[in-house]
Amino acid sequence: MKPTKKNLMRVIEVGWINFKRNSWLAFGTIGIMVLTLLIFVGLVAFNIVSRTTIASLEEKVDITAYLKTNVSDDQASEIVNELENLPEISYVNYVSREEALEEFKKRHADEELVQQALLELGENPLQASLEIKAGETAQYASLVSFIEKSDFSNLIDKIDFYENSTVISRIQKISSGLRVGGILVTLILSLIAVLVTFNTIRLTIYSQKQEIEIMRLVGASNWHIRGPFVVEGALYGIIAGLAVLIIFYPMVYLVSPRVQSFIPSMDLANYFSNFFGQMGLLVLGSGIALGVVSSVIAVRRYLKI
Repeated sequence: MKPTKKNLMRVIEVGWINFKRNSWLAFGTIGIMVLTLLIFVGLVAFNIVSRTTIASLEEKVDITAYLKTNVSDDQASEIVNELENLPEISYVNYVSREEALEEFKKRHADEELVQQALLELGENPLQASLEIKAGETAQYASLVSFIEKSDFSNLIDKIDFYENSTVISRIQKISSGLRVGGILVTLILSLIAVLVTFNTIRLTIYSQKQEIEIMRLVGASNWHIRGPFVVEGALYGIIAGLAVLIIFYPMVYLVSPRVQSFIPSMDLANYFSNFFGQMGLLVLGSGIALGVVSSVIAVRRYLKI
C-alpha cells in the first residue's frame, strides 16, 4: 500500500515521539554524529585551503636561468627564441645585466651600505637572466633537463629552480598525507556513528515490542511499523547536521583572518558564506544519510515483519 500524505504525517509523528522517548540515547547518538560531520566539513575546508596554498605557490614558481657575464644580448635573444618555440613554455622574459642592476638598486634604495658597496665595485656585478614560466608545474623538471642538455647550456651559469620545486613537493606530500588521514578518521567515525545509531534504534525496537505486536494484530502495514524508526534515525542526522553548521560557521569566521594573513588570496569566511546553501545541503544530507542507513540496517536486522 502506497503511503498517503496523512499516513506519512502519522509516521513522522510517531518517529518524533520515539525520538523524545530516547532523549538520553539520542544525545549520545547525535554527539557521535556531530563529531563525525565536524571532521568531514573540516576535511572539506582543509582541502580548499591546501589547494589554494599549492596553487598560490605554483603561480610564483618559475625557472631563472642566469647567463654567464660574457653572453651578448644577441646570444640571449637566440636562446629566448629557441625556448619560446617549446610548447611547454608559457613565456620567457630576458632581464639584461643593466635591468637587473636597476631593479636591485630600487629594491635596496633605502640601504646605504648596499649602495656604497655598488659604488666601490665600480662595475655591474649582476648577471643577465632568463625568467621562464611553464604551463604546468609538472613540466619544470623536464624543462630544466632540456636546458642543461641543450646546445646553449655552455652559456648558462646556473639554474634557480630546485629549491622552489622541493618546497612545493613537500607541501603536496603533507597535504596528501593529511587528506588521507582525514578521510580515514571520517570513515572510522562514520562507522562508529552508524553502530551507535544502529544500537539506539535496536533498543527502541525492543522497548516497543508490545506496541509493534498490537500494530501487527490490527493489520498495520510494514510502512507504518518500520517508517517511524527510519524517521527517528533521520531526525538524529538532521539535528546533528544543524549543530555542526552552528559550530562550523562561527569557527570559520574566527579562523578566516588568520588564514588570510598567511594566504592573502584565501578568504574562508567569504568562500563559505557564498556556498552556505551547498554546505547546508551537504552537511544535512550526510547526517540524514548516516541516520537513515543505520536505521534501515537495524530495522532489517531486528524487526522481522
